[in-house]
Amino acid sequence: MSTTTGTALFAAVAAGAAAAQRLHPNSRRAQELHTQDVEAEQRVLRLQGDEGDDETEAGAAKQDDDLVQDLPGLDPTSKVTQHAGRISLDDSDKNSIFYWHFQAAQDPDKAPLVICGISPFKLVDESTIAENEDSWHHTANLLFVDQPVGTGMSYTRGNDFRTDEDSVADDFYQFLTKFLTLHSGYLSTSEGVQRSRPVYIFGESHAGRWIPEFSEYILQQNDEPNKQIRIDLAGVGIGNGWVHPRIQYEYSDFAHGLGLLTFGQVRSLQASFAECLAALDAGTYYSTSCLGNMDAITDSIKTGSGGKSLNYYDVRQYLRNVGSYPSGQNVIVKYLNQMDVRKALHGNTDKNFRFDVCSNGVFRALSKLDGVSTLNKVQSLLQGGLKMLFYNGQWDMMCNHYGTETLLLNLDWNGSDAYQQADKYTWRVEGRKEPAGFAQQGGNLTYLVVTGAGHMVPMDVPDVAADMLHRFVHGLEFSDKAQSVANTAMNASDLELSHCYLSSSDTSTTGTTWAQQDQTGSSSSHVHMGITWLWVALVIAAVSSVLAVCVTVACLRSKRQSDHEMIMQVSDDEDLEEIEEEEEEEEGEEGERVPVNGVNQRSPSPRSRASEV
Repeated sequence: MSTTTGTALFAAVAAGAAAAQRLHPNSRRAQELHTQDVEAEQRVLRLQGDEGDDETEAGAAKQDDDLVQDLPGLDPTSKVTQHAGRISLDDSDKNSIFYWHFQAAQDPDKAPLVICGISPFKLVDESTIAENEDSWHHTANLLFVDQPVGTGMSYTRGNDFRTDEDSVADDFYQFLTKFLTLHSGYLSTSEGVQRSRPVYIFGESHAGRWIPEFSEYILQQNDEPNKQIRIDLAGVGIGNGWVHPRIQYEYSDFAHGLGLLTFGQVRSLQASFAECLAALDAGTYYSTSCLGNMDAITDSIKTGSGGKSLNYYDVRQYLRNVGSYPSGQNVIVKYLNQMDVRKALHGNTDKNFRFDVCSNGVFRALSKLDGVSTLNKVQSLLQGGLKMLFYNGQWDMMCNHYGTETLLLNLDWNGSDAYQQADKYTWRVEGRKEPAGFAQQGGNLTYLVVTGAGHMVPMDVPDVAADMLHRFVHGLEFSDKAQSVANTAMNASDLELSHCYLSSSDTSTTGTTWAQQDQTGSSSSHVHMGITWLWVALVIAAVSSVLAVCVTVACLRSKRQSDHEMIMQVSDDEDLEEIEEEEEEEEGEEGERVPVNGVNQRSPSPRSRASEV
């Protein structure tokens, strides 16, 4: 799906990748959003569709007219069956959501439906489409969705952008039920109720917000007695997801593991991070105290004015403009703004419309939710039995694996013990000599760290992502080779750092806290503390004068093993060269485009960052 800024169109043709990076809404970018020139703002408003637009009614999808034929740039002998169009959310056609659907390569009448992923197509250049051998349509039917309204080829007349989770979730549910009705082969009738084939929702980055929201909403609607359609939500996959900002806004541990920071710098940043936690506790979910944490790290190591910056979506790269990541955006925008392409896709053909990867309007409407957590929803979904997959590219700092692992260990559901005690396995993919990743599975939860990938796993390692989907949908495990280092069963004392970042409203987890239990699980040893240690503790308490530092000390991670050396290198591959070429082209363009994605998004966003989903 798309995220607040990513789009289905982008995902469907972007070098095989699901576009969904969480765009970093840092403090500088937030200020720029409020100071854009009038001309750019007027263009954004025109993109959403004016009142009286006489093409919108004709563009809405109908039963017989959403089959895509003669797509420009595609070999006419292609056997991929595809549908595209827009579904109106209301009778007035004020709000419409665009979709692009691909039938499975084998048994499409029986295959499940997967929302988002890797499509059958990738752009070679702005006029040539090649077929993608790592497409997910070899496993399932695929559906890409531009949402929320105003994203990509979707539109809202009168700039009626959604500003809260409930309205976005309701729009998505309304769209999905109408799509299933339009493509009724996905439905079967039993006892007077139409039930869908298994549906899986995948997304990246800001999808960590949308997928739990959408999943909970779908399941709630399924329980309503008057609903004529029951959606069989069989599982969800969240890649590099933005789920729990209280943990994930803190980047210093990950940066230290890369050798970018010293222990002393980590302490300094964590002291500042106390201000971010205070803002979140006060209900301020979009604050410079939180958004500036990433800037502090990247600005500190930048070589100077005009120098390259660390790509926080993939720390193997340094770029002049991180906003140009991922590569290929210019080509995609040019292709999708060709009128014959939009007509073939039954998209918006208004002459004033211009497709873009990101939407400023969507960004501004939803950015205030950047710091809102969906951790309690994830916990509830797991408790209800929903099969969930979390996966992280190991080189992404924006939504890094430190944060994901920590938040997953804070969940309390009926499979918690099985997951926390599960052994870790090396995951292998045929044709690769190196590991595809590392897996931990327990109960209905699977967590993967994917090697060789940054923020966008499907883009960086498409063959690995295809194997991941196949195993998840077919119920296959990732336990190819057991790791020799045993996994010590987790308990509350091991979650000291994580609990420092949790508030009581984040989860319903109960149990012994770190202060009540030592590393062996015994709480009685504190009662017998020797007088010497008591004296030391009193001295430490007496000299602790700065509250932020106290919080930092309490929350510092216990290091149980030496840090592994990590080598940072500037990527010299073709993708990096392509990004640099695009940056040079963009230097001559007027103004700066503000990404909204954030399934970029990212991606959107605040991250796509919407889709993605």
